Amino acid sequence: MDEVVELLKEIKEKLEEIDEKIENFMGFFDLSEDEFEMIDKDIEAYEKGELELIDLETAKRLLNV
Repeated sequence: MDEVVELLKEIKEKLEEIDEKIENFMGFFDLSEDEFEMIDKDIEAYEKGELELIDLETAKRLLNV
């Protein structure tokens, strides 16, 4: 019985992760035209090697996460 409960907990956690990913994905479509243009400019700059990259730790520190 404990195995079934543990398996159900794992399934619940995975479903919550999937739900969060879907929410993030759907939020992408709520962006304004200006935000899409900014993303396009960032992609172009990245492809040209002109985009300044930072590591994850620095990003977290800057965002106070």
